[in-house]
Amino acid sequence: METVIDLEIPQDPPMIVLNGVLDTDTTISVIISNSVGAFSNTNPAFLPNAEAFLFENNSLVGQIFPDTDTAYQVNVYGDGLQITYPMYVYKINHTPTKNFTYRIEVNHPAFNETAVAETKIPDDINIFNIDIDTTFDGGDRTRLNFSFNDDGTVRNYYRIRVFAQCSKSFEDEYGYIDDYYWDGDVDFSSNDPSFPQTNFFELDEPYSFIGDEVIFSDALFDGQEKNIILDVETYEYKFSYCDTVNIEFSTFSEDTYSYYTSLESHLESGEVDIFGGEVVSVYSNVQNGLGALISRNTQIIPLK
Repeated sequence: METVIDLEIPQDPPMIVLNGVLDTDTTISVIISNSVGAFSNTNPAFLPNAEAFLFENNSLVGQIFPDTDTAYQVNVYGDGLQITYPMYVYKINHTPTKNFTYRIEVNHPAFNETAVAETKIPDDINIFNIDIDTTFDGGDRTRLNFSFNDDGTVRNYYRIRVFAQCSKSFEDEYGYIDDYYWDGDVDFSSNDPSFPQTNFFELDEPYSFIGDEVIFSDALFDGQEKNIILDVETYEYKFSYCDTVNIEFSTFSEDTYSYYTSLESHLESGEVDIFGGEVVSVYSNVQNGLGALISRNTQIIPLK
């Protein structure tokens, strides 16, 4: 016996989607597209004829115009297939300033309402007591150490990444010369209690966090001096082999932290069917639309 039930699932009307990350070291660019329903066969598309305006501390800076020479490649997966298509950007020659508030308003003839999003650029952080120990753990790890003072008047959010460019030439067991080169983000480990715990299963691993980036808040050290310790396994790229080693230390706005943490939860929840559970929604601060306009203040700590 089979029972067929027709479900009338309401279709959400398409909306303007505004996405962008404002940073103190780059000019402003955003992506403006349209949303599609959960059961639609179409893909989100770039909106080439939108009117977008940038405001700084409530004063109009100017219009943001499309740049069809700059595109991001978007991958869409479904039914075992991958579709890649370009998503172009809107740009304005203006660099954000710390402690300033920015608002972007977007109009489009296909939509009745103006999409509006706002974010505030975080302040600088003074970083000190930078130390590098290349002999830690018998030389198998390099320990990176630095400190900063957390502002106790507001809730603060941070991200840390490590970048390196390293090269090495060595003779293999057959007498041939091999060249090793590394350029990119580097995994690091830490037992900092403010970091999320990522290492649950490897009981012999002495670290609670392992990854190539960490996002955390000041909930455990609000208003205090904070010391950060990161350990990097050397493998083939010891510190002496590297031409460049940088720590990228970013201060996040609250909306930025909400976006990244909700995105991580959304990705971790995986794919679920209509009866399989509840999908975690990704944070959005766009009124009359979707997407996220977020901000950060990125500082580079040059170690080498």
